[in-house]
Amino acid sequence: MQLAATNPPKILVIRHEACTSLGLLGQALSPDHRVHYLNFFQGEQLTDVITDYSHLVVLGGAISAYEADRHSFLHDEFHLIETAMAAEIPTLGICLGAQILAKVLGANVYRGAAGREAGWCEVELLEAASRDRLLRSFPKRFRVFQSHQDTFEIPTGAVRLAQSAQYPNQAFCYGDRIWALQFHLEFDEHVLTDCAAVITQELYDSGIHTTTVSDLLAAAKRHSPAVAPLAHQFMQQFFQLPTLNSQSPNPNS
Repeated sequence: MQLAATNPPKILVIRHEACTSLGLLGQALSPDHRVHYLNFFQGEQLTDVITDYSHLVVLGGAISAYEADRHSFLHDEFHLIETAMAAEIPTLGICLGAQILAKVLGANVYRGAAGREAGWCEVELLEAASRDRLLRSFPKRFRVFQSHQDTFEIPTGAVRLAQSAQYPNQAFCYGDRIWALQFHLEFDEHVLTDCAAVITQELYDSGIHTTTVSDLLAAAKRHSPAVAPLAHQFMQQFFQLPTLNSQSPNPNS
């Protein structure tokens, strides 16, 4: 049974790069929202319990979800996410975060054969997205920032929601609390500027020499104004999902 709200929303955000943030998704934050960034990759640990939080967001990064042997902090992160899922805490994964959610849910995550998907790429929503609470108000096709070359299989029991020409698995939901997005709704020119060094290294490591961060910034100024309202709508719906400390109708009703 859900309880009446007693505490303001408290969001835990797991980072894998110091430059990342909620970016455009943060537009939906109200003065009552409290946000805590957790940097497992810098040796930080959660000092309170995950059930103190109403929502969990797992951001992107340059490592891979299958590299726990190289990045031992991932074991702690996987365990925390499993605990959040068991507690039915609304959880959102973005890019690497989406891949981590897929892995925790038992799906395969691997290096994609199609190379790095980088820049402001077109994403197409599938028919199932028209019934999805967080995506049903989106246009069928939209451009959004991407930078990844790993991909994931859709976990058993999850619903595939989006695709692109380069990688077919771009989003899924699992039950009524878990969403995974391969693309970056949070990115605009400000987040891109903050993460310019990381993106530059990714492009170099992938052998992409025809695209520069300057090119991506110029494209951001063209495309991010259309992404901003989508990010705001998405996060508003995410914050309205039922939590341990709230009472809300079925999120897909």
